[in-house]
Amino acid sequence: MSTTIFRRTVVGAVAIAGALSLAACNNDSAAVDTPTGAATSTAQSTQAEPPPSEESAEGESSTTSPESESSETSSESSTESSESSTGTSGSADGPTSVTDANATLKIGQPAVIEDSDDTYRLTPKSLEVAPDSVYSETTLKKANGTVYYLKFDVTAIKANSTYFGTNSVNGLFFHPKIDASVKGAKRVYGHTAACDSDSTKLAAGESGNSCYMFQVPGATVDSVVFNDYKHNITWNK
Repeated sequence: MSTTIFRRTVVGAVAIAGALSLAACNNDSAAVDTPTGAATSTAQSTQAEPPPSEESAEGESSTTSPESESSETSSESSTESSESSTGTSGSADGPTSVTDANATLKIGQPAVIEDSDDTYRLTPKSLEVAPDSVYSETTLKKANGTVYYLKFDVTAIKANSTYFGTNSVNGLFFHPKIDASVKGAKRVYGHTAACDSDSTKLAAGESGNSCYMFQVPGATVDSVVFNDYKHNITWNK
């Protein structure tokens, strides 16, 4: 399991610029959590913010263990795998050269991220306002802020073990970029009809996709960021 995913599993949270916070993963229900603090980050900083506390909000479905993201093996590219002392490598269509840790990209452009265990390609496909149906599918309140769907693809390029993490697709430090002045923003775990966040293990060369939900009060969001302890990669519309 990668250092990034291991940290994500331990703290149960994603660091979000400003005051964005996370909640415990639930398989089919929406769960939200409140922030414990915030720290700003810029394109020149790779320091992540502290993890938040947790609170749950029941949605349409039952609360269970962390969800599983449906993964798909690329059928249009070879998925060669080779064993080495450092792990398993594979490839799928797309770049494999590591992206600068402080890069600024456009939404739709891929970034190749490397940590101590794994290398993977992350591509945000869209950042969109959720339809009003999200409020009937969950217990979220419209008065508490706009709900955003962040949809993305991820491909495991190199894994230090047989698989690229247990919750890799669902445990990334990946979120909208929110100003530090915005209070009460949160990630919502679970899925809706239009935002499926299930995840499974990815072997090297395999690709998966997911959708994260966030609720942000009072601010318009048009950028996303991958911000762990080593990277601060930003994508703008």
